[in-house]
Formats: sequence, structure tokens, C-alpha cells
Amino acid sequence: MALLGIAQVGMAAVQLLSRRSAAEGESANLLLGPAPSPGATEYGRAQWLSQDAFYSLGRGLPAGPAWLVALGVALVGTAIWYAVALRPARTGWFVLGTLGALLALPLLDLIGSWQFRLGDGLRGPLLATLGLLVLAAYERSRLVLLTAFVFAVIAVVLSADLVGVLVSAAVLLAAAFAVLLRRAPDTLH
Repeated sequence: MALLGIAQVGMAAVQLLSRRSAAEGESANLLLGPAPSPGATEYGRAQWLSQDAFYSLGRGLPAGPAWLVALGVALVGTAIWYAVALRPARTGWFVLGTLGALLALPLLDLIGSWQFRLGDGLRGPLLATLGLLVLAAYERSRLVLLTAFVFAVIAVVLSADLVGVLVSAAVLLAAAFAVLLRRAPDTLH
């Protein structure tokens, strides 16, 4: 949960850093020169860009690939943590399972896109929720199940907004800290 929350904060940071200000868009229009008349054909594509078109091209990663990267990082990090903490007896099967899960991410994203016609901002949170549900079943944890439910509600309601990414990341990080705090008294005895 913590890895996914940190990956989401990283997604938000990349998106914020890649945005352009209105002044940068205006300076781009000055560099391109005046807009050509509608009938003129001797101008290149760069000179046809309006300020809004230039500004929209300068945005960061699309929502779909950003979520896939964040989910891939969280999946690999979780696999490494389980490999170190549990030392699986059959490492070959563990590695194959991890690779299979990594390959399943883009396939499930394509299925969500083509079959169910889900938007970029919705497929990522739903895949993350699916991963949290698998983790809740593996750990047999009601807290992870509750976190998956709250994460899904927040991420789906606010899916297209940066606020949704940050609030759902805060939910994941708070749940991860709750797990750490819940286990702390056991280790003191």
C-alpha cells in the first residue's frame, strides 16, 4: 500500500512539474510568429499551433501510461519485499508469478480500454483496486479490504483530477502507517 501511495505521489509530482504556465504558452506563440491567414498554405505545422494547442501538447504523461508505470513500480517493489521477507521456497515460481503479474497489467489495461471502453483516468485506479483486493485476499486482512474499498471510491469519483490521485495516495499511506502502528506493540514485548 505504501509503495502504491508513493508511486501516486510521484505521478502527481511529474504531472505538476510538466505543466506549463500561461506565460510559457504566450512566449511560445511569440516564437512561432503571427498566425497565418486561413487560406495560406506555405506555413509549417508549428506556425499553425494556437496557444491552447501548444499548451495542451506540453502536458505530462497521459493518465494511462502513468498509472501503468506506477502500478508496475508498486508490483515490483511488493514482489521484492515479499521475496526478502518470506524467502519463498520455490523462487522460480515466484519470479514467474511476478513476471506474469507484470505482463497482466498492460493486458488488463487493454481489456479495460477495448472491451469496456473505460477512460485513461479510470482504468488505472481500477487496476490498482484489483491489486489491493488480491493483496487483501493473500494477507486475509480486513484493513486492506477496507482500504481497497475507500481507495476505489475516492479514485473513481475523483479519477480525472490531480486531487483524486493525491487523496487516494493519502488513504494508502495512512493505511500503511496504521498497519505499522498496529504491529508496533507486538514487537515491544
